[in-house]
Amino acid sequence: MLRRPLAALALVAAFPLADTMAAARQAPRRIIHFSAFDDKGRAVTDLQPADLAVRAGGKPLEVIRVEPAQAPLRVSVIVSDAGTGGFQQAVATFIQMVRERAEIELISLLTQPEVMTNFSSDPAVLREGVRRLGVRGRQHGAQLMEAVHDATKGVVAEGRRPVILVLRVGVEGTTPLVGSDVRERLRRSGAQLYVVSAASARRQPPTSARQGISAAQAQLHDDEVALSRRNLAEVLEDGARESGGRHDEIVSTTSVSPAVVRIADDLLNQYAVTCALPPGVKVNDKLSIASTRRGVKIQAPARLQ
Repeated sequence: MLRRPLAALALVAAFPLADTMAAARQAPRRIIHFSAFDDKGRAVTDLQPADLAVRAGGKPLEVIRVEPAQAPLRVSVIVSDAGTGGFQQAVATFIQMVRERAEIELISLLTQPEVMTNFSSDPAVLREGVRRLGVRGRQHGAQLMEAVHDATKGVVAEGRRPVILVLRVGVEGTTPLVGSDVRERLRRSGAQLYVVSAASARRQPPTSARQGISAAQAQLHDDEVALSRRNLAEVLEDGARESGGRHDEIVSTTSVSPAVVRIADDLLNQYAVTCALPPGVKVNDKLSIASTRRGVKIQAPARLQ
């Protein structure tokens, strides 16, 4: 006589487990792209779910799947070389490495951004764009902050991995844009920012007295220049790191090709990790991805998209 009630109780007891399993299946998921390196800076290409610990908003995320990133790249390359043509060969090398898995836009930046090539993977189109990135006449005052700001809009496309690559020698102009605002636009775009700067870009422009203006006016100008440089550094340093990219400094333009080779290698060996989000975790929560495998360094976005 007790068998039927016991069977009923067993069925009821199974409901919470079934509900938990259903909730796990229905939990929202996110795909996060990241890079992994060994202690010598080489790409690690055999990570498994058990090798990762992912947290967002202070909560652990269930790692469902880890696999090589399959989504094609969409790369906006911003060349701020003061018209010297010094990055031309490096851009050609980068294109050669990633072209089969990317569509690429080339932007020349003397003062205002000028499109050399719209997003394309056509070799002929990209070769012509690279040709136009040769010597173009010396000019200072590049609006680099504006170029990065604009790129956060154009580089985004469904089903693509957005990337902004900046190659610069410095000598940028002043800007009214605020670094924190551009960083926020970068975060919302989901684009990863990579920057290669010549070491000379750190040098402050001369601030000596100028003919025809008062000392007060000269000081005002110098303060404006200093503020613009701080805002730009905030984007190129903090913004790049937060996006899952990085900022590399080179001694001279002769060492730029190895730098872009490393970046291309990073992008070609990225992972896509699929995670289930627990209740309470939301977009823009602080994100951390670490490897439980010794000696592996992870480069990933700092915020959940």
